[in-house]
Amino acid sequence: MTNRTSIAIFGSRDVDRDAARTLFEQHLASFVEQGRTWLLGGTRGTDEWAIEWLLERSEVCWAVVPHTRFDQPKSIQPWLDQIERVVELQLPGRKRARAFRNRYMVDLCGIVIGFRSGKGSGTQAILKYALRKQREVHAIPIAPTVDDEQGQEDKELSMGWPRAREARR
Repeated sequence: MTNRTSIAIFGSRDVDRDAARTLFEQHLASFVEQGRTWLLGGTRGTDEWAIEWLLERSEVCWAVVPHTRFDQPKSIQPWLDQIERVVELQLPGRKRARAFRNRYMVDLCGIVIGFRSGKGSGTQAILKYALRKQREVHAIPIAPTVDDEQGQEDKELSMGWPRAREARR
């Protein structure tokens, strides 16, 4: 299937359900009820919550997994049972397999939507790939939670960052 009306969704694994659903209402609602196929990576976080949200709207969802469906997290297994198709790429390796899966999904669709938390570089890398492939790209920031902000502050403190800055004064 190569379909310019298909949409691939990428995003953070560290997004809570309520925040994700709010973002989907804001950014995906205009794309539903148009006979599209939605491609998702079939893992926790953005993928899991997007499958739930899309199935509630009777949308067609496919999960494209780098290995097999049974290598996906247990929390996602019930969702994989409910979607139209699970594409099992059965690739070797870990990180490269996920990157290949992501490019494969972009190659199959016309629109790419990425929900970026600022953690990691996977979503950013695939959005850049989608732009090079001349796909329609939507990059949606996920606001950090208070815990995320505290975690960054704790990380900076553990590295001695504020003390180093104070020492220069």
